Amino acid sequence: MSDAMKEDLWRRWRAGDSISVISRALGKPPGSVFTVLKHHGGIAPGERVRRADHLSAEDRESG
Repeated sequence: MSDAMKEDLWRRWRAGDSISVISRALGKPPGSVFTVLKHHGGIAPGERVRRADHLSAEDRESG
């Protein structure tokens, strides 16, 4: 499932749509929607943020 589809899934889930309604809207089987929801305990994951002191690819290669 693409990131855009997952965002739509979580938006619909927060709005109160059922798994079957979400699956029809995304064109995916209900089991796929359930798997994403179950993996995160039904709570949308937070946005990932990189640490300020992370190494860039160039820094890793020159080290």
